[in-house]
Amino acid sequence: MKDQPMSKIGGMQRVGIDMLENLRAQDGVTVSELLLRTPAGQEKWHLIQFLARSYVEITRRMRAGDIDVVMFSAMPSAVLAAVLAGPAQRAGVALVAISHGHDVIANFAPYQWLVRRVMHRLDAMLPVSLSTGTHCVSRGLPSERLFVTPNGIDPDRFGSSMPPVLITRQARRALLEQRCPTLAAATRPGDRLLWSVGRQVTRKGHEWVVRHVMPKLPATVHLVLGGTGPEADAIARAAASTGVAGRVHALGMVDEADLAALYSSCDLFVMPNVRVPGDIEGFGVVMLEAGLCAMPSIAARIEGISDVITDGRNGFGVATLDTQASVDVISQFVGQPTRLDALSASARAHTLATFTWSGIAGRVVDTVRQVVDRKRRSQ
Repeated sequence: MKDQPMSKIGGMQRVGIDMLENLRAQDGVTVSELLLRTPAGQEKWHLIQFLARSYVEITRRMRAGDIDVVMFSAMPSAVLAAVLAGPAQRAGVALVAISHGHDVIANFAPYQWLVRRVMHRLDAMLPVSLSTGTHCVSRGLPSERLFVTPNGIDPDRFGSSMPPVLITRQARRALLEQRCPTLAAATRPGDRLLWSVGRQVTRKGHEWVVRHVMPKLPATVHLVLGGTGPEADAIARAAASTGVAGRVHALGMVDEADLAALYSSCDLFVMPNVRVPGDIEGFGVVMLEAGLCAMPSIAARIEGISDVITDGRNGFGVATLDTQASVDVISQFVGQPTRLDALSASARAHTLATFTWSGIAGRVVDTVRQVVDRKRRSQ
């Protein structure tokens, strides 16, 4: 809606936009999109209207023979499969959905009823991680219709905001002093900077890492946090009560230019997630952003995070809530800049080889073609 403030673009929205752009670029693929754009605060009402309009438009295109597959970018729109299954079967059109994690497990009884009703009507589900896929199967998705497909990243994710890719600590420090002078002034050239960004909620583990890990790390290790959320006050209290407030730097919301600079000038990305009932980390695109900027990740090996980290390639995974394991793996790199430089170079190479959107979109197209062929052969 022109000239009205849009609701924020979060992880699922960015993934959907990037996927759409890269599907358009695939050979032999024509993409026609139905997108919901809505002002902040009006999402629920406009979603209902959007689903109704989409049903009418999709069934019209099915009858006209204009489409081979309907792809839903997340579960809230995939609920349409409950009423599209019949027309799709008659038209030989495949129904395929992408799921991200929380969109599958959201704890709202009527929504869960819909999710379970939809799962066996889909011809294929493309969850972003094995963990998310497991939740789909537990809600009725036939396992043979499960095709785990990770999220990706555009090599030009940060556009002109992206500094030159830097590996050595000296180059990173020079960038920090140039682009983030306040943070540089609060640290010393030999310090190691851990970076984490995201909504500050319990499952992200920020309060836990401040309270339990930071006090056991050398005084040369600082934690830089980007983002806000309901855990912000608890994080500040943990830092004050454990005596590490001078080494925990809460930056609040960070704009795109500063985000790229922080990924490119800090040393290690940390994602210390903890398990929270009714919540889940479906994937962790921020670790791809870190890898793109030659920053390795130290992350809790739980849920969708496990699909991102390959030990020794783009970082290391540790057991969630394992204080000593976290301290040990971070400490390996604190006094060994050469080893850290090597892992930094590896993180970027691995990210570009494994997670670029062009490659992921190609996998999606191959999967969808197989699903469409299978459905039409079975008619």
